[in-house]
Amino acid sequence: MSAIPFTDRELMRAWRALAALSTPMADMPRTNPHRLLLFYAVECGLKVIWLKRRRRALFNSEDIHQTGHDLRQLLKDLKVGGGLGLPQSLRLSPVKQGGTNSPRTGDIGALHQVWRYGGECMAPTDQTYEEQLLKILAWIQGELK
Repeated sequence: MSAIPFTDRELMRAWRALAALSTPMADMPRTNPHRLLLFYAVECGLKVIWLKRRRRALFNSEDIHQTGHDLRQLLKDLKVGGGLGLPQSLRLSPVKQGGTNSPRTGDIGALHQVWRYGGECMAPTDQTYEEQLLKILAWIQGELK
């Protein structure tokens, strides 16, 4: 699969739109689709800042292969501190496979898959990830104003 380059302006528009859509309507709980959009909003925002700090306007295929969906690595590359980190791994409830319970674990790069496919994080919980992503999103807003 080839990676398609995107400009900083495209990523900025995506960050704004995804952040707005990740917020549920009043009196509605946040669900996996909202969380998924939140994940992608944070990813786009971090990539805009990543480009800005490198004085570049194009996120090319090499950059895409280097960063992927690893928000932890992007935060590390940007030297973001202040409690804005993300847990390294996640755990879902086990599934029955061949008569036995098979554990399901992954790294933060798989979080978007969990929410895209309707999973639920057990440790850390969806709520824990959501709270951290919201903090990072607020930091991004401060950086991009």
